[in-house]
Amino acid sequence: MFRPLPVLTIVFLPALVLLIWLGQWQFGRMAEKAGAISAWESQQGGEVVDWQTALCDIRASFTGRDVLPPDGVEAAQIRFHGRSASGDLGWRLMSPLQVPACYDPADGQYLLVQTGFETFTGDRLASPSTLVFARPPERGVFDAANNSETGEFFRFEPEAFSDALGGLPVTGEIWLIEAETALPPHLANVPPGQHLGYALTWWGLAIVLFVIYLLMHVQSGRLRFTRR
Repeated sequence: MFRPLPVLTIVFLPALVLLIWLGQWQFGRMAEKAGAISAWESQQGGEVVDWQTALCDIRASFTGRDVLPPDGVEAAQIRFHGRSASGDLGWRLMSPLQVPACYDPADGQYLLVQTGFETFTGDRLASPSTLVFARPPERGVFDAANNSETGEFFRFEPEAFSDALGGLPVTGEIWLIEAETALPPHLANVPPGQHLGYALTWWGLAIVLFVIYLLMHVQSGRLRFTRR
């Protein structure tokens, strides 16, 4: 016989549904992350193409496809805070490059292209042999303020770049940076196994909550497994 406690049941059911949903969400994220890592790994060591060819083929532009550095790029005028392909902290040395007309979202504008990297200790690393198109980083809450006078930037702000480059219109759609040899942070920070751990934790809490719910009904005499 089972006679549910009204108030407890009203609180229990939404909490149980939420815990199960959180577990399902993390399990789905595990599959998504595993697929993204697999796709990234499959692109490594592939054919290196001309940058304009990749950009004009929108299907290839943001898939991490390696491209050859553009010719005739001016000396670096922008120093953007970041990491080298090997993980060193320092400055990405960036220069403006006019976007070809084939790329409609930024036609007539300039994109930033990485021409080198300088560590905080002043070491200049070798110029990148391959680059990759990427979406610019989103503004972080704790990012330092940009300094247009020194050309040192921590936030991707096209207007600030434009001021530092004498008014050249800079696009916020894309930039061309050194291809990383390690997994990108958004793939490496929380690996698939960690998402699975989160999913099992949420589902485990759901089971514990269900057991507590049953025990409270047993103790109150509202759940019996035998007839009297």
